[in-house]
Amino acid sequence: MPTVDDLSNKGFQNVLLDRALGGGPVLRTNSAAAAKRLTREHVSLFVNLTRLVDKALREYEASRAALINYLSPPDEQLRTTGYVVAVDHLENCISAASRSAVIIRALRERGYGRAAPRLTPTQEERLAFIRNAIEHSDERILGTFKSKKIRKFDSHEPIALRLANRHAVIGDESIRYIELSQDLRKFHRAIEVMRGVQTGAPGPNWPNMKLHTDFGVRPGGTAVMASDYLRELSRLIVTH
Repeated sequence: MPTVDDLSNKGFQNVLLDRALGGGPVLRTNSAAAAKRLTREHVSLFVNLTRLVDKALREYEASRAALINYLSPPDEQLRTTGYVVAVDHLENCISAASRSAVIIRALRERGYGRAAPRLTPTQEERLAFIRNAIEHSDERILGTFKSKKIRKFDSHEPIALRLANRHAVIGDESIRYIELSQDLRKFHRAIEVMRGVQTGAPGPNWPNMKLHTDFGVRPGGTAVMASDYLRELSRLIVTH
């Protein structure tokens, strides 16, 4: 999984300061018409966007850190919990990222952030589809969905997000880690363009960076020594 720990996850705090000190947030745009039409709806969209992008960045790095710890534990012992934690964090990241894409498109349609790099329609669709598969997995197991475009999970398909070498997959939906990280970078840049301020490079104590090395206290007691086969079996038990 490519890292995104060079990106600020303090965008929401910046917007809170904008509002507290300057009555903002200030949404920059090249469109004079859009600037005159700034409404509560626009502000609400932007504030929610900054919170969701912060969340997506934190959850992505937390998933990455948990996965690294699961695959390369210092004591070579198998702890499937680390894999489950990585799955949980990445599910949260995908949900926040998909919602961010919807808001950015809405703001762009209203004249904001048009100079920022954007997702292609296919990339937006991929995020939306995998988010829906995650959030409606119960319906796809039970077959209680109403849309004819959705089907039950096949017996060989993962019923929860499965973390493969280069992509995450659930059911028949998947997304590559590199694409997800690039999506997050585009969202982060869109916020900078809308605020008109670059966040700069984070320092060594940045929260994202800390997630790489701070895994908490390891449990004591007897543990099973890990092999590649046992790790793969533990992942299949989680998702199939």
